[in-house]
Amino acid sequence: MPDVPVPEVSPSRSNLRVHPPWWHLSRTGLLFGAAYFLTSMAPSLLPRTWYYQGLISGLCAAVGYALGVLVAWLVRRISRLVDLHVTVSGEARHWLLVAAPLFGAVAVLGLTVANVRSQARTAAVVHLAPLHPLDWALALALAASVAVLFLVLARGLRGATRQLAEAAGHVLPRTIATVVAVVVVGLAAAWVTDSVLFHRTMQAFAGVAAQGNTAPTGRPAPTSALRSGGPGSLESYASLGYQGQMFVTSAPTPAQITAATGRGAIEPIRVYAGRTADRTVSDVADAVVAELKRTGAFERHVLAVITTTGTGWVDDWSAQSIEYLSDGDSAIAAMQYSYLPSAMSMMTDRDTPREAGKALFDKVYAVWRTLPEGQRPQLVVGGESLGSYGGQAAFADARDMLARAQGGVWVGTPSFTDIAAQLTAERTPGSPEIVPVVDDGLHIRFAASGDQLTHDYEGRDYGVWDFPRFVYAQHPSDPVVWWNPALLGAEPDWLREPRGRDVNPDVTWMPFVTFWQLTTDMAAGHDPPDGYGHRYGPELVPAWGSVLGGSPTDDYSAVIAGIEKTVNRVA
Repeated sequence: MPDVPVPEVSPSRSNLRVHPPWWHLSRTGLLFGAAYFLTSMAPSLLPRTWYYQGLISGLCAAVGYALGVLVAWLVRRISRLVDLHVTVSGEARHWLLVAAPLFGAVAVLGLTVANVRSQARTAAVVHLAPLHPLDWALALALAASVAVLFLVLARGLRGATRQLAEAAGHVLPRTIATVVAVVVVGLAAAWVTDSVLFHRTMQAFAGVAAQGNTAPTGRPAPTSALRSGGPGSLESYASLGYQGQMFVTSAPTPAQITAATGRGAIEPIRVYAGRTADRTVSDVADAVVAELKRTGAFERHVLAVITTTGTGWVDDWSAQSIEYLSDGDSAIAAMQYSYLPSAMSMMTDRDTPREAGKALFDKVYAVWRTLPEGQRPQLVVGGESLGSYGGQAAFADARDMLARAQGGVWVGTPSFTDIAAQLTAERTPGSPEIVPVVDDGLHIRFAASGDQLTHDYEGRDYGVWDFPRFVYAQHPSDPVVWWNPALLGAEPDWLREPRGRDVNPDVTWMPFVTFWQLTTDMAAGHDPPDGYGHRYGPELVPAWGSVLGGSPTDDYSAVIAGIEKTVNRVA
């Protein structure tokens, strides 16, 4: 019987696993990546430097590419499940292959030019210079490098997952092996990202910040007993840290106050305590109260509790406004609770500022309330950015703030601050989120500029301003105010409503992208001149003048000129 040839049996297509070469790029991924890249170049509140633009664009392009790959995978899966086949005729396919790249190139070029011009308009609005062509070239190069880096990392993780799945497939069913591989590689990547990259980066930043805290200021210790670090002080000058030393040595003299106001003045009190390794936040607050008692601060006309920013900084525009407007009959208490810049603390540690703000005010208030009612100083509060966030944590809500404090100025308050968020949510219908109206401005007024203490954002006059008075100073162009993790997936009211006068009308909300734009905007918050971004300066003088008992319409020009000569702008 002759041999019967046995036909070769080719493997089933369902069992044949062909992986594309490492250099292969998904067309859908490229489409999504290009779209996200273009949206990342759209304008935000402040003009970005080339390196921040490059980082954002590269990150967004990588995320867009990953999203496109995921969408393509889902479409293929669904098509197989429903047995859907899409065919294109030869002629139509030819035109698609020719027209799609051409259309894409024109769209990319047109949108890029439009975004570059729009970012230039943003720069003009806040009186800054736009990026030069060389800056844009550097930004594009950095964006490409960042995107490629993320792509390489993603493909490395995918390769590791496949290898682990194939190894586990010898002892487990294929589906279970794949799930196990994805979970194991995902957990490993998360651990490396969090425990190795993130924490070590934070440790490095903390080390740099700690060195900055001990950097010499070049200023000698105070010679006045009314300053922490001076003669008789319970706090050594060295223990105050860089910002503490700047604070206690920046107070105006009685002569400077008199020269600006034309009235007699006394020497103001400034007390401060630094955060050292052997002291808790509560210990530092106790040290500040001890300094207040030592200097006779509870006998002054005004006693201000200022919560500092992350580095321990106190805005001298706020501090000197209090001192000039009270003719020096004031005491300001502040403390350090961290070394990290506010923007970093906002993203990594929101508990310590709240703990510090509450501890300091509660301990000062406990002493203040024991004094006879007729002999108590006017107890006011304040803080800027993270200091405003932490300072408001001393109060349960707005009613508690009105009951226990006798006024205050909160500057550049982050939108996730509890009391500010509550007031904004309960604002008068029709008033914008950028400058909400609360109870017709009876006690609390939001102001986007120094001349808005008497009227709302649309120019309508407020009614009577009763005491205690509180001011929330916040620029529409201040990224510190509007940065919020919720931006990742939800459009806020301030981007649904008409833009502020110092914001480019082209600014719009985009999922994921807007969050990272504002994240980098925070780093540039102090770049614009006073009146824009996170720079408030002279407009705090009428705010504090109103809180301390004056009128918003008083002439503060002489005081502003006096402070301008000596203000400490080191943030």
